[in-house]
Amino acid sequence: MLLVAATTDSPSDPGVAYAHLSVPVSGPALVLDGPTLRRQLWHGPDCGRPKQAVPGVVHVPLWACHIDTTTSEAVFFVTVQWRPDAVVLAAFHRTTVSADASGDFTAWACVYADERAAVNFPLPRPGHRSGQGPEAEEKITLTAPANPAAVARLLRDHLPATGVPVFGPTIHRRVLCSDIYLPPGTGRREYAALTPRSDGTWWAKAKVLKDGRLHKSIRPAATRDEALAQVAEVLGHPRLVHTGTLHRATWDLPSPAYADGHWSTVTVDTTTLAPHPGTLQQVEIEYGACFTATPVTATASRIRQSVAETADTVAAVLTAHHIPHARNGQSKIEHFLAAGDADARR
Repeated sequence: MLLVAATTDSPSDPGVAYAHLSVPVSGPALVLDGPTLRRQLWHGPDCGRPKQAVPGVVHVPLWACHIDTTTSEAVFFVTVQWRPDAVVLAAFHRTTVSADASGDFTAWACVYADERAAVNFPLPRPGHRSGQGPEAEEKITLTAPANPAAVARLLRDHLPATGVPVFGPTIHRRVLCSDIYLPPGTGRREYAALTPRSDGTWWAKAKVLKDGRLHKSIRPAATRDEALAQVAEVLGHPRLVHTGTLHRATWDLPSPAYADGHWSTVTVDTTTLAPHPGTLQQVEIEYGACFTATPVTATASRIRQSVAETADTVAAVLTAHHIPHARNGQSKIEHFLAAGDADARR
């Protein structure tokens, strides 16, 4: 039995529906094609009466759980690619179904998926890109709740089809969990994020102020302790303060590359920072890479310009489709900590 949890590509439908599929499952990858998904009957988390998919509305799987009824082995899959004709999922955890879950597999799988889905699938970035240097990104905050899959689909369909295509119409998905650290007493713009990777290693990411601009450092580390030591060195503080656990679920798509080879990653991001309350939704435009990394075209000013141009285009698409938003340079960490300060003053 294969249980699939899916959202839709409808902006007005942020909920999750479930379906039970009879499809063969073997190996670490699972591909669900469009016709298969359209044929399913979908129900809510309470297992009410199943409903046929609404014509024109696409169900987009978020995760799936395959249960072997003879051995009670459960394999969880998470979506990594959303293509026009299919969704690709990758296995990320194996376990055994508990005896008390037999009455409601859906509820059991939902709890388990929420607890275990802290996986990180790095995005492919063809071209030349440095992990060090001034930050080149812009943030657009969605000021009303939105269905992130629908926002990603709108951007995919309406970003200009000019320049060099990077991946075609594929939308990538990531689910990741990072420990966030701040230097003591230095404000909130500088911070570090330690993120586990699916292969057991870590990303050590730090953002530090230099000459009034944020510079980022992203390096791999074999262990968590090594990652923490790396970011402490970059930030210049041996004792960093743990401020929370950042949970992110993203839909990522590339912008078309400009004539000089630059392209950006457009990320529709839904984020929480435990134990701080609230959810933040943003569209983040970050420099992706360059196909022609010559001194003329790979300057910092040209990189910032390409990101700003892509951000202007994204904002125009959101405006045209009546998605409330605001251009905002505030980082996720600043947002959650500022909200906590406001709550404390009330």
